[in-house]
Amino acid sequence: MPSTRRSIAPIAIFCIASLAAACTSAAPGRSAPSTPVPSLSAGAAPSGPHDRPAGSRDAWLVVGRAGQDGLQVIQASNREQVLTLPLGVPDVSWATMVAATAAHGTTLVKELEVQQEPPGRSQSIEGEWRLPTIGADPPPVGVSADGQTIVLIEAGAGAGDGASRFAILSRTFDTKPKIVELSGSFEYDALSPDGSTLYLVEHLAGPPDGHYQVRAVDTATGTLREGIVVDKQVLNEPMAGYPIAQLRQSNGFVFTLYRGAEHPFIHALSSADGWAVCIDLPATGSDDSAAALDWGLTASADGRAVFAVNATLGLATEVDPNDLSVRRTARFEASASAAISLAKFGHEEGGPVGRRVVVSADGSVLYAAGSGGIVRIAADDLTMTGTFLEGSAIDALALTPDGGTLYALVHQGGRIVELDAASGEVIGHVPGDGFDQLVAIVPW
Repeated sequence: MPSTRRSIAPIAIFCIASLAAACTSAAPGRSAPSTPVPSLSAGAAPSGPHDRPAGSRDAWLVVGRAGQDGLQVIQASNREQVLTLPLGVPDVSWATMVAATAAHGTTLVKELEVQQEPPGRSQSIEGEWRLPTIGADPPPVGVSADGQTIVLIEAGAGAGDGASRFAILSRTFDTKPKIVELSGSFEYDALSPDGSTLYLVEHLAGPPDGHYQVRAVDTATGTLREGIVVDKQVLNEPMAGYPIAQLRQSNGFVFTLYRGAEHPFIHALSSADGWAVCIDLPATGSDDSAAALDWGLTASADGRAVFAVNATLGLATEVDPNDLSVRRTARFEASASAAISLAKFGHEEGGPVGRRVVVSADGSVLYAAGSGGIVRIAADDLTMTGTFLEGSAIDALALTPDGGTLYALVHQGGRIVELDAASGEVIGHVPGDGFDQLVAIVPW
């Protein structure tokens, strides 16, 4: 948002709508998957082609490789493939997934039992559609928190188009999809927890550059509601920016980090009630187009804090979800390196994962990645306590649930490095290279 307005501290916090959790947990109304999955003992020495310290841990990673469709679940030590999965939206128990596949003018939307065959329910839609994504985040979204409403966008549609179409489906797949056609350039933003309201970003002509407003659609009727969703703190200020990352919470709070013309900001949407609040982040480095995209969002497991961190710029901000204010902002020295391109990433409950920043399960430590390596930050005072893989551009991080092992996707060559989370010592490497996604750690 333009810096001419006063800085807004209040922001509603949320934890991310997770991509992965324990496969042994059952989704509501479903039994846990019965297919056995090989187990990895925390202290066992895993098999593999490289040496590993005694007592080191192994993990099942959800990864993607350049040129290959979908995702693979592999054992980190030897790259043994356990499952092949499509890109989709899983529930929090990792028991089921919603995926959409378009081919030859028809889209098949289906519910998958992750570890079971055959697939579950499905429905075909005329035309080519896909699950939406947010900003630079490749992992799909578009499923309400209660899991019952699905929204698709037209495949190939973009923000510059003069008309926009969305398909609204029931997870039961027993009713005809509702097609919403709007004049103008609209993009998916969020769904309310019960799926009754679809929020869209409407792109408007500037100035300012990146001018947008948030609109609401009633999913039962497919009707665009009158009025816009405004910043309740500054009612008349135009919104302007481009989304980088988003966090979602089951209670309906949706936080989207934007790159603004003069500084980044977080747009906090209460999707259950239809209001928004914005918070300005430091303007440091906003003229560096590559570094400005290295902001990441994460929330502590207990929900008591949310963090916005940019390791490349050396900035960290903590937000208090109780009084909706910034607790502190800190600066630290960041390692310099060449700019890197946007990476693919995900967010999971099976172990903290993120494109640029993750927090340990106990909330005590943050790990932030950027173009110059990884920084370790104490969550209580935001001081930097260590640097790992200095000089290497890192695309994504994943932390095991026990907080002991950190996995890093190195941009150059697409290799995944395994690190001791406390010391930063390199424990080993996932065999092979060419990985372009580190999406999840699942605690099987």
